[in-house]
This record gives sequence, structure tokens and C-alpha cells, in this order.
Amino acid sequence: MTNLRPRFQKVYHQEALLSDGSVDWAGFDRHKLLEQVREELALKPIERLRHPEVRYEVTDHCNAACVMCPRDLHKLGRPHGIMDQAMFEKSIDEVVGLGCKQIVLTGFGEPLIDKKLESKVAYAKSKGLRTYFISNASLLNRKRARGLIEAGLDELRVSYYGMRKESYERVMVGLNFDVTMKNLLGFLELRDELGSKRPRLELNWLVLPENEGDTDSFKEFWEPRADAIEIWKPHNFGDGRSYRQRYEDVAMKNTCGRPENGPLQIQWDGEVIPCCYDYNNKIVLGNAFQQPVLEILNGDKYQLLRHAHRNKNFRLFPFCDQCDQLLPHTDALIYTNRHNLPKEVAVKMSNTDLYNLVDDKPFDENDFSEKYAEGLVERGGDSKAPQET
Repeated sequence: MTNLRPRFQKVYHQEALLSDGSVDWAGFDRHKLLEQVREELALKPIERLRHPEVRYEVTDHCNAACVMCPRDLHKLGRPHGIMDQAMFEKSIDEVVGLGCKQIVLTGFGEPLIDKKLESKVAYAKSKGLRTYFISNASLLNRKRARGLIEAGLDELRVSYYGMRKESYERVMVGLNFDVTMKNLLGFLELRDELGSKRPRLELNWLVLPENEGDTDSFKEFWEPRADAIEIWKPHNFGDGRSYRQRYEDVAMKNTCGRPENGPLQIQWDGEVIPCCYDYNNKIVLGNAFQQPVLEILNGDKYQLLRHAHRNKNFRLFPFCDQCDQLLPHTDALIYTNRHNLPKEVAVKMSNTDLYNLVDDKPFDENDFSEKYAEGLVERGGDSKAPQET
């Protein structure tokens, strides 16, 4: 699959980033505001990653066109491609030195489209990192499953949105229900054959108009088989969909915590964005393949984004301002057997390592359910060292 690259080399110096249209300066004195954020940063410059997780979008290509996913808006939204292996490895070496403990090989695409995904997992594991990715599992045949198990993948999260062929294929357009079901059951069978407890398998379900009649059967079928399941209401995916109501009243909004405490999100071409909801790279903060990560984290634009969230000046960044993650959404989580947290706490968590992004608190791994934690963490809070499988 050919990478669609820009015709001209993009410039990532701060003046260009601050003038790319993603910041709305109306009503603000640009010069004074930038002076203020620079003074704030000078008091406490960033010397390491603020969050121990880095997310790598290994590709933005996808073999599905799911109804809740704004792939229609993404088609012409930015260049498409697959992350270069050498650039990935160079970046891993850098972020490990900055305190990275875990990577998620997921962005706005299907990771299994990357034929070197197993190599990326293996390289990350060789550096002592925990590894996850989120997939639709439609390409998880026996060969790929074995390769990922042998590479040392710690966890596989699967988006699975239909318990009947009709409902599944109505939501996950382009995929085949029977193929995905065969892949998942085959993965569990192979993992048992190899005597491995990793990768842990979690299935995630969204309650949608197209599949809501299947929710109970999803829980009944997969809860005994998978290591964990979660059931959620859909989000808006930034500006991509409208499942949740949007509000203009800033009094209703609070920071999502991602600019301050969230994981570093690196897209397939190295561009750094605030979070995975920014599927078209509307807020570009730099390029990790062309600049040192600390230069990006200490840059004017990243600091301005943090300032905006700290002071509820969300309108500085219109893409953030309209995002449903700023609004109360305790009801978004319907069910989980992965952990024992109350919903009002769980919705503040990053969905991968469960770090509390809003309150800046690590997750107590003793709150994991026993089934999910088996083979992944030790009671007492320490992650297990990588195991041979």
C-alpha cells in the first residue's frame, strides 16, 4: 500500500505551527499570551515524558468503514501511509530514554495492515516496553496471531460491534462476521496451545442504533471467553460524529487532562497531536521524526494548549472546544469487568493504561479484576516482566 505524502516538505517550526489555523487568536493578544506561556514553562520545563505511555499510529489505513468512525471525513483529510520501521525504532530509543514504559500501536487505522507490526512489537519488547494495540481482528489469521504471541504482545483490544452477521456487517461495513469470529476463537485456541497467557484479549462494544439488540448476547457470549469486556456508549470522535450533544457554555466544560497528563500521540508520519480523537491532525504540535521530543513538549504551541486547558480558554483551540470529552460523560461507560473503579472515576482514565488524566493519578493495579490481571500484572502493583511463550 503506497504512502500518500505531501508534495512539499511541511515546516514544523513554532511560528508556522501557531499560524496554521488551528489556533483562534480572536480576542487574545498573541504576543502577550505567548510571553505568558513561555514564562510559565520557564518555571518548570519538561525534562521527561509527563505520561509513561506513547501511542504510535502505525498506519491510518483501514479495511473497514464502521458507521461510528469518520473515515468519510478522513479520506481527503490528511496524507495516508504506514510508519517506517527504521523511524519507529529510532523513536522508541528516544522515548525509552525519556521514561516511556508502554506503547500502544494504534491511531486512526487498522494496525494489522502494517505487515511489520510483529517486528515493531518485538523491537519494543526488546527495550522492555509493554505493548498493546486496538484492532478489528478481521486480519488476525493464525499466522499473524502466532507472530504476535511470539513477538511478546501484552494485550490485544478488539472493537467488536455485532453478534449477528446482519448487525455486525451493518456497523462494521466492509468486514465479514464469520471471518472475525473465526479469527478470535482461533486466537484463543492458539494461545492455549502455546501455553501463553499473553496477549490478554479484551473485547470492546459500543451500543449503537444498529446493534443495541445484541448487547446482552455480546456480554453472555464473550464474558466467559475473553479476559475482559467493556460496553460503552459512542463518542463523537472529535468533530466527526454527533452521538453526544455539544454545548457552548464553558461553565459545563473541564479539561479532559490529555494536554497536561496524556500520552504522547505520534502519527504514522511522525506528526505529534494532542490525542487520538484528532483523526485528521487538526492540531499539529511538531514532528517526532524531525525534531527531538523534548523540543516539541517544550514548544510554544504545546504549552499554549496546556495553558488553554488549565484556564478553560478552550476556544483558543476550536477543535478542542467542540469535543465531547470536555463535558460530563459518566454515563458513557455501561459495563466493564476489567477493573473495579466507579464509573465517575473510570471515565477520567486513558483507555489503555488507565492513568487518571484529569486528576493526574496512576491506576492502582490491585483494582484490576482477577481474570484480566492474570498473566499481565502481579497483585501488589508491579507489572510482570516479559515472559517467554
